[in-house]
Amino acid sequence: MNWNAVLPELILSLGILTVFVLELFLERKHYKFLSVFAFVFVVIAGYSIFFVRYPASVFFGGFSVDLLTLIGKLFVLAVTGLVLLSSYDYFSKKNSAYGELPYLYLIATLGLMVMLSSDNLAIIFTGLELASITMYILVGLFRREYLSKEGAFKYLVIGTTGTSMYALGSALVYGSTGSLKISPIQGENTLFALGVLLIISALALKVSSVPFHFWTPDAYEGAPTPTTAYLSTVPKIAMYFLFVKLTIGMFSSFPDWKYIVMVLAVLSMFYGNIVAYAQKSVKRLLAYSSIAHAGYFLTALTTVDKHMFTALLFYVFVYALATLGAFSVLSVLEKREGWTHHFLDFKGLGKDSPVLAIMLSFFLFALIGIPPAAIFLGKLGIFFGLMKAEYLFLGILFAVASLISAGYYLKVIVYMFLQEGSERFGRTEVSAGEAFTILISAFLVVFFGLYPEVVISYLLRAFS
Repeated sequence: MNWNAVLPELILSLGILTVFVLELFLERKHYKFLSVFAFVFVVIAGYSIFFVRYPASVFFGGFSVDLLTLIGKLFVLAVTGLVLLSSYDYFSKKNSAYGELPYLYLIATLGLMVMLSSDNLAIIFTGLELASITMYILVGLFRREYLSKEGAFKYLVIGTTGTSMYALGSALVYGSTGSLKISPIQGENTLFALGVLLIISALALKVSSVPFHFWTPDAYEGAPTPTTAYLSTVPKIAMYFLFVKLTIGMFSSFPDWKYIVMVLAVLSMFYGNIVAYAQKSVKRLLAYSSIAHAGYFLTALTTVDKHMFTALLFYVFVYALATLGAFSVLSVLEKREGWTHHFLDFKGLGKDSPVLAIMLSFFLFALIGIPPAAIFLGKLGIFFGLMKAEYLFLGILFAVASLISAGYYLKVIVYMFLQEGSERFGRTEVSAGEAFTILISAFLVVFFGLYPEVVISYLLRAFS
């Protein structure tokens, strides 16, 4: 067996077992140590990716690695590591420092990495559910918070629906092709088409696309904010890498797949952006922003084109960095006594905590897509890809939806800098991990905006 192909997963599994055993013997006061220790294993697993020889295949062809898969795993591990660093002080201050949290983040990441390398629908299901079940638990781990339990329950119930759709879709694909392996088919096949429809619907639920989005606002609002940062970034990266793989290897065999994706994309873009204006909580506003971004991302899956896919995956990664930065700032603010994320709480923040207000404003401008933030290049790449594919109408809708989104992001900035605050909150404490996460996220968003070829060149090579 070629153990080199599963080297990152082995290291991460070792990290999970080590943290699990240590947590049994250490008291809660050592929670910070466990988080940093888990972060070390994430760094080692990420470093090991550079030593994986590709292409390679193990487990009877069900698990494979190539350059695209390794890039996806590196992105996933990078953002997971930053979440771990930014989370330990928050959970300690909120008296919710469960020793299980560090290895639960690792377990979810392990499931997503297994899913990325899977060439078999059954193994994808295993990885996806390992991550999903762990995330249901993570959402509910907020001590004495009703919204946390409510969000976790809704996420569980709706997520189980997605699981059922994926399982049934996979069964129909197997019934029509005789195999669970990801591979294109020739000719028309109604059973295969129905299976593809169900699988697309299941994955759309996982990425918060309309009309499968209902779990998103409640789960994002109820979850501990570092967990919200994880939910809105790491699974999204993995899911779109999987979406690209399935589009190339399976969905494109069904001629009308593009129309299903177009409908999901347009509904998500406009519903997410319009409903975001009605929100009174900035945390829920960012949840609807993620729904709108799901629409932007899905537009890139309407055609099989390596440049379009490259723009999509670059966009998803830099979006994850900006979103992580924004939620990290919200985590810092939430440690203040009485903070609720209501818009009124943000009044006068620019005067009270100018550095945090400036950083949050930067991330919001980045999410709008204002240069030099790298998200601008991701949006531009998808827009030109739509023009190249002669989807003029979809490209115009993409641009209009992006313009609509600017208003609610700017609303937050107006409250922070142009409204007078009541100064009823205590002083803001920023841990070293939170400061590092916020600064490195901001730096990378600008760096990749100025030097996008650092990422894009490898993505293009992966599709060659």
